[in-house]
Amino acid sequence: MNKKCIKRSMGLFAMLTLISGQMIMGQNIPLTKENWNIIDNENNQTLDFHTTNYKGKVALRLGRHKIAKLEGKTYENFVLEMDIAGKAMPGIGFHAEDLFNYEFFYCRVFSGGKEDALQYAPVYNAALPWQLYNAPIYETEATFKPEEWFHLKMEVYGNNMRVFIGDDDRPNMQVELLQHEVDKGAIFLKTSFAEAYFANIEIRELENPFPVEEAENQKTYLTDWEISEQLEGNIYSQRQYYQWLDDAEKEHNWRNIKTDKNGIVNLAQYFDHPKESVFAKTNIISEADRNVTLAFDYTQVLMITINNQPVFFGRELDTHNFMRMMDGEEKIQLSLKKGDNKLVFWVRSDDEWQEANPRYLGRKQAMNWGFIARLE
Repeated sequence: MNKKCIKRSMGLFAMLTLISGQMIMGQNIPLTKENWNIIDNENNQTLDFHTTNYKGKVALRLGRHKIAKLEGKTYENFVLEMDIAGKAMPGIGFHAEDLFNYEFFYCRVFSGGKEDALQYAPVYNAALPWQLYNAPIYETEATFKPEEWFHLKMEVYGNNMRVFIGDDDRPNMQVELLQHEVDKGAIFLKTSFAEAYFANIEIRELENPFPVEEAENQKTYLTDWEISEQLEGNIYSQRQYYQWLDDAEKEHNWRNIKTDKNGIVNLAQYFDHPKESVFAKTNIISEADRNVTLAFDYTQVLMITINNQPVFFGRELDTHNFMRMMDGEEKIQLSLKKGDNKLVFWVRSDDEWQEANPRYLGRKQAMNWGFIARLE
């Protein structure tokens, strides 16, 4: 081959390398109606697609409680970058089996600089359990301002996610994902309570895994439970409680469940349409008669009995942390007898809130419904 052919070959190789590199670097996702399906989250109606110019950027504008689903593509390991501006809580759903089951990350733009600026939560059956998953792991700090543009980069590989806001070199959030039922799925954008704008959206495949640094939890939780079928209505007396429990133990199909690694029971994941309340029970084996401390928390109403004796009834009313479920926020004494001890929780969800809150894809349901418990 002569020198001219070699130069041409090298030039062609360089051009192909550049083109290939651009493809690997990222794929810009055009803001067109062919790519994005717009859905009204409150009534599950499809809406018209349109873009606008917001503070110098051509952007997809989503009004309050809207969803923009990226059509025709699914992703497993990827890097997602975009510019976001919003008033409330713009978010990203990914690894979505559908709009009811997915991983979810969002930004509280009104909390810039605070520990709850970023939030991750696994969504099962359309329940967004933000009260169950809290700082320092699932809520973290980031800096941004309402209605101003900021840059977001999200990296997902396997069960690991990390998020970078602005020019930060270190991740503002890094977590092990919890929605293990789906490891590949659709991506969508979502707003809550106020409009948001999305621009310069790029997605590329991520080829190399990365570790995440989560604080180790050394606490030992009550991890093995049985749960009843769902119940509807409130409990107003001990007599009613015992009647409901007796009926459930005779008539319901009980399911064995386990907490996640941090002791959280997210009850919404076990019911296609999470609604009101459920019984959860576990057995505590004691080597002798003794008193122990039960450390726990819940959303949103809870009654506890030990060996059929009532020991706690409460409603979550703390406003200092917006009724977040915090490990060990509540503590009571349990009198255990030697041998088996039957611990029962009746847990009611936040379904009462849904009278005031917007519906999810047109339906009323529970969002935060769970508990955490351990013996000290």
